[in-house]
Amino acid sequence: MPDQPHEKVPPQTGEERPIYDVGTLAELEGMFGRSHLLDLLSRLKTEISTRLNGSTADRVALGHDAHTLLSVSGSLGFVDLSRRCSEIEMACLRGEDLAAPLHAARAAAAGAIRAISEMEAGA
Repeated sequence: MPDQPHEKVPPQTGEERPIYDVGTLAELEGMFGRSHLLDLLSRLKTEISTRLNGSTADRVALGHDAHTLLSVSGSLGFVDLSRRCSEIEMACLRGEDLAAPLHAARAAAAGAIRAISEMEAGA
């Protein structure tokens, strides 16, 4: 039986929402193995760093980056980050102010990066 993900209870965001879904990570680890899961999580860290640090001047590019990141993070169980990226995408499409959704997404991204780094350190 493969090792369980690094933590049985995921770290919480400031608003007490889990940063990631433990069940999703356990399922992925069971399917792919720990090494491959950690590789996927490392790639997610790279995507986060690449896609949420750009300018808000190009709403089309930011909306596309948010859409890509919401998909990738959601499939790996990082539900809060995925939800926050969805909010950015919707704000871009509707022409709404981006300050609040971008701030929330960057906070969720920081939590995801910390959680992934902790999992990598415990590997």
